[in-house]
Amino acid sequence: MSAKPKKRAKPTSVLVVDDHALVRYALVRLLEGAADLICDGEADGVASARAAIKRRLPEVVLLDLSLGDGDGFALIGEWRKTFPELKILVISRHEEAVYAERSLRAGATGYVTKDESSAEVLRAIREVAQGRRYVSECMAGQVTRRLEEVATPNGRSGMASLSERELQVFRLLGEGLNNKIIAEQLQLSPKTVETHLDGLKRKLGLPDAVSLIRYAANWSDRK
Repeated sequence: MSAKPKKRAKPTSVLVVDDHALVRYALVRLLEGAADLICDGEADGVASARAAIKRRLPEVVLLDLSLGDGDGFALIGEWRKTFPELKILVISRHEEAVYAERSLRAGATGYVTKDESSAEVLRAIREVAQGRRYVSECMAGQVTRRLEEVATPNGRSGMASLSERELQVFRLLGEGLNNKIIAEQLQLSPKTVETHLDGLKRKLGLPDAVSLIRYAANWSDRK
């Protein structure tokens, strides 16, 4: 009697969340070319991502941090509580180790940059689908050291001393957004944004708002 053919494993379902249509298109095509992965929907922002995750319940989410109607960090924490089995792979243009560290601390399973090759992005998806943490080799050492540090600002300086919210405000400031729009995107009051900006100036050793804006813009350009 001939042996029964082995059943092919069910492809891993992946939701793509990015506010750039071209990036989403490229990621969807990448998934379509992999026999063990399947695109289980797309979302272009926080609101559509929340709706898609409830409707689709994918196994993995490919999540950009910079979304047009909000911030990806908030989704990581939210989904970690609501869908503890969900694997979240952050895919970002930011190469700064601080973003990878913050993403993993928030509950992401992995972090990959958009500069990586298609093969590496696929490897990252497969790693997190198996529940293994993924960080690119170039950032692994830095991220591991940072994750082992005590999670307080004591003894830290510069970018490493910023809180999650301060980092969000700083990033949006670097992208050219004014206080009012930053407040709307992060669902904060303008006064709270001003308080965060004062904290940023103090922690980064900058004398005024103009210096802070210039520093944030230059930092954002390097990413």
